[in-house]
Amino acid sequence: MNTSLWKDKTIVITGTSSGIGKALMLHLSDVETRIFTIDRSPTTIPKGKAEIVPILCDITKEEDIKRASAEILKATSTVDYLFNNAGITAHGRFDKMNISVFRRTFDVNFFGNVHLTLELIEALKKARGMVMVTSTVSGLYGIPGRSAYSSSKAALHAVYESLRVELSDYGVRSIIFCPPYTRTALRTSGLDAQGNKLNEEQASGKIKTPEEVAIEMVAAAEDPNSRLVIIDKSGFFVKWMRNFSPAFLERMLRKKLHHDFKE
Repeated sequence: MNTSLWKDKTIVITGTSSGIGKALMLHLSDVETRIFTIDRSPTTIPKGKAEIVPILCDITKEEDIKRASAEILKATSTVDYLFNNAGITAHGRFDKMNISVFRRTFDVNFFGNVHLTLELIEALKKARGMVMVTSTVSGLYGIPGRSAYSSSKAALHAVYESLRVELSDYGVRSIIFCPPYTRTALRTSGLDAQGNKLNEEQASGKIKTPEEVAIEMVAAAEDPNSRLVIIDKSGFFVKWMRNFSPAFLERMLRKKLHHDFKE
């Protein structure tokens, strides 16, 4: 980490009570900077060089977003780094899916992220700042058994790609960061097809720790050329196969994930 890029900056991170958001906060807490943490659950404040300001906020509630943004903007007129990390997953076959699951998933993954960015956009423009969204390779293609999750992230990609071009004259950057499977509570805090709480086992195979992902996120934020960031082989496979051989990709996804959507 290039500490000179973070020193005396203003950072906002959502989803800091656990997982990647917490690891990112901890990683940056060793720098003399100010971090506003946004989460609907209390965030444990680490001891470090950073000034950390916790804000309780449910990003699915407009009044919470406005209150949290007002608190940030009362303390500072600039935001140098905004990490839209909060998210939820939803698993289930499309023809079994309750529409409320789509709405809840979009409220967290899409509208919450976009609304917070809109509230802070003038502060980001003033700082010539950066906004990063924690997404997923599932946002690059409609993954079987993940229609609500994939579509919410794909919509997010479109917004932040537009933002990047539109606000380039103001020096504002946007980065779409797609980590691989990470050891978090996502599969035990998400939704099933009927809107009930998921209770699935952690994905098998090579799994990143939140700490490893946080280091990669900071590196991506420091790189002025970062746009869509993918850091694992399976992610690059989906990215390229959807363009060069979509039929092959469909067969592979069906074979690998058939157990997630079969009757």
